[in-house]
Order: sequence, then structure tokens, then C-alpha cells
Amino acid sequence: MSELFPFCDDEGDMIIQGGGENHMYALSRELAHNNDVAVLTSSVPSASYPSDRFPFYVHTVPNRKTASHRSEDLRFALRLAKALRRFGNRFEVILPQTFIPILSAFLSRPHASVVPIIHDVYQPLPLINGISAWKDLQGGSTMRGIQGCLLERICLHYASTCPLVLTVSDTSLAALQLWVPREKMRVTGNGVYLDEFKQARKDIDLIAIARFDAPYKNIDLLCDAVVNTDIRTIIVGDGRLRPKIEQRYGGRNIEFTGFVSEKIKRELLARSKVLVSASAIEGFGITLVEGLASGCLVAATDIGPHRFIDRGFNVIRFFSVGDSQALKEAVTKLLVLSDAERTELHRRANQLITQYWQWSVIAQKTDLFLRSIS
Repeated sequence: MSELFPFCDDEGDMIIQGGGENHMYALSRELAHNNDVAVLTSSVPSASYPSDRFPFYVHTVPNRKTASHRSEDLRFALRLAKALRRFGNRFEVILPQTFIPILSAFLSRPHASVVPIIHDVYQPLPLINGISAWKDLQGGSTMRGIQGCLLERICLHYASTCPLVLTVSDTSLAALQLWVPREKMRVTGNGVYLDEFKQARKDIDLIAIARFDAPYKNIDLLCDAVVNTDIRTIIVGDGRLRPKIEQRYGGRNIEFTGFVSEKIKRELLARSKVLVSASAIEGFGITLVEGLASGCLVAATDIGPHRFIDRGFNVIRFFSVGDSQALKEAVTKLLVLSDAERTELHRRANQLITQYWQWSVIAQKTDLFLRSIS
């Protein structure tokens, strides 16, 4: 169950909104090798699900959410719950993705075991912090911030009653322990299909990929660090903060692309020398793995999820959260590495991904966990 499942557009390009949606797609694709898999998700106009890329049944539920508009959350949750009541008796295990589908599972009370997959926890305690975080995520609306915060708490309470909860990093697990018994939780991580990422002529110095709807992504701090330098920078993403940030920093050495397709994003990664994440909060940080798979050198904030990705392979250059000078120094040092140093980093990055962050590895762990309760 996913609020907005990845789909192919009229040109056959995959449209993926974020790491959570990609996780649900890849898990469904991998688990379909040995299981009958069905997906419940939003109905998107002009979406297609070709059998070679979607080897499972996709059942769509009416919703006004599309690739460019947010959902009518509660109305869709009710519709999704209604659909699950019709189909729920067909399944051994039901996997709802954060947070609307978890609410739908709670409302439908299916007979099958429910295993929530929770990617992010937005400061659940104290209450005022949760409201503030959700206000940022809901476009600055206090009312929708309260609604989102209360929804999160309902979902976390329901998750605590489920036989198993999956999450993607040690940091997310630590946050979930405030709500869910530790013995019920398992960490699977996030992944990539390594052979789907290519390298091209590296003519972009720096790339960042992030949502512009939350201040903790620190896009403005990244811009402060590199503006008016010789570092050619591309920033991919969209959101309510983009117009203000682009007006302040755009038109010099920094280019803002807005939302791009998955195909274009991968092409930009293939052309980029360095990928940077200045975020203060992440559930996992799948963009870093995508950058490593594309042959990028990576600089990122020294936070738990980023350390979790690195696994001690020392392929990520870390800098302190909020320190624009340290960010600039990290990027500058990566840009002047010798060919031998870059080659060694790329070798270790491929080893890291192969061992931990390929979808086949993530899905195998997930399958074992699911079979333990089915």
C-alpha cells in the first residue's frame, strides 16, 4: 500500500516522487519473483504499468494526488481503507507505507498480518516539535501541521500493535523506539539497481537533490557555501521555498532545475563530479547511494543516517550540520583529488553498494522478516 506508487508516463519514463515510493516499487518488483504481489495506490491520470517493469497487479484507488499535486489525505485514507476491506482477505501480509496507508490499515482492520514500513519519523516528541515539523512539511499551514502531527501519532500507536515494523536506518529505529517495542522492529535499509546508473563526461562540479518544502534540507546554506565561486552547481528539486532561494542565489554559478524526471535526474548525476547533502534530518538519504552508484564523490552532513549508509567504508566526506565553510572545504577537497584517489573511492563505493545497498540484498532481508510472521 503506497500513497503514490511510481508509474511510467506517456513517454515510458519512470516517475518516482521520493525514496519511500521507490522503496515500495523495488520491494514489490523483487518480492514478485517468489510471491504473488498486489499494490494498492493512487489513481494517476495517464499512468501506465508495463508488465516488464511492474510484474505484479496494480489496483488504483481514486485520489486527487498526481505527480504535481498533494493528496486529499484523509479522504484518500478512507477510500484506501475501503479498498483494503474488499481485497484484504486475499493476502498473507500487508505492507503499508508511511503514513496515510498505515492509517488506512488501521481503519480497515484486515485479518492478514500488517507490517508497516516507516521511513521517517518527524520529531514525534515533544508535541510542539512534531507540530512545528509537520507545519513545515505542510506548506506552513498550522492547521495542517496539527493534522499531520496527530496522524503520525495514530500511525505510530497502531504500528506498536503490529507483529513487525520495518524501517530503513538505525536512526529511524532509535526514534521509533519511543513508540514501538524494540523487539518488533527490523532495519532493512534502502537500495538501488546498480546497473541502472551510468557515468558520463563529468562537466558539472556539484549537484544537490532535495525537496524545497522543509528548512532542515538546508539548501540555502549550501548556496551560501558555493555562490560566487567557480564551482558549477546544479540543484534539483521543487517546493514552496524554491522561489525565494532561487531569487536570491540563481543566475550566477548556481542553476535550479525544479522537478525533473527520474531519467533526467540520473543523467545529471552521471555528469556530476560531487554530490552534496546539507540536510540536518534524514530517514535514510537514498540520494547519496544514487550518487555513489553514478560515480559521484559525495560530501554530506555528519548525521546518523549518512553514517549508516557509509558503513565504515569511508566513501563519504562528512561535515558538520549548519557549517557552510566546512561544506565548502569538503567539496573543494573532493574536486582536487588525484585520479588515483578518485579511482580508489569509486572502487570502495561499488563494493559498499554491492554488499549492502542493492535491492536484491534489501529484498532478501525483507522477505526473511515477512516469512517469520506469515
